Amino acid sequence: MDTNNGAEKLIASIMEEARADAAAIEWKSTEDINAVRQKLEADKEALRDEFTQKASRQRELTLATARTNAELTGRKRLLVRKRALIDEAYAKAYKRIAALDGEGRAALLKRLLERECEGGETVCPAEKDLETVRALIEGGAVSGVSVGEADPSITDGFIIKGSNYVKNCSFDALMEEVRQLTSAKAAELLFN
Repeated sequence: MDTNNGAEKLIASIMEEARADAAAIEWKSTEDINAVRQKLEADKEALRDEFTQKASRQRELTLATARTNAELTGRKRLLVRKRALIDEAYAKAYKRIAALDGEGRAALLKRLLERECEGGETVCPAEKDLETVRALIEGGAVSGVSVGEADPSITDGFIIKGSNYVKNCSFDALMEEVRQLTSAKAAELLFN
């Protein structure tokens, strides 16, 4: 039985060694698993931090964009309102000029004739102003010009036709000229 005892010892020794190897493998595996878990936990935290930062940056960007868009929209609306007020002011000024009659209208037409006519032109008034312009020219308010036919394309004022030019002195054209020259100043006066 000595051989059996020696075999048993060998088997016991192999089993003991296998158990030790198994315990070492289990211990190493547990360490590896724990290391992988720690790495995964660290990666999870890093990803959470990265996504939190990205979300925060995106939120700030979205808020900044929305704020900028709101400011621009507000400015556009304010500009539209300001333009409407300026348009209304010039429309009222035009209505007041167009509503002039009698001596006030004659004085305005006379100043326009004196300022715009150089001599040798034909003045074609609006139907409404034909008689007044004719009386002014025939009365000597402006010399060297003649009265032409009424111009149906305008409602107030007149058109001057020279040998190589045509000048629109209708109240519409004059108001547009005044507007171009004064709109910046009008806006400054109204809104500053």
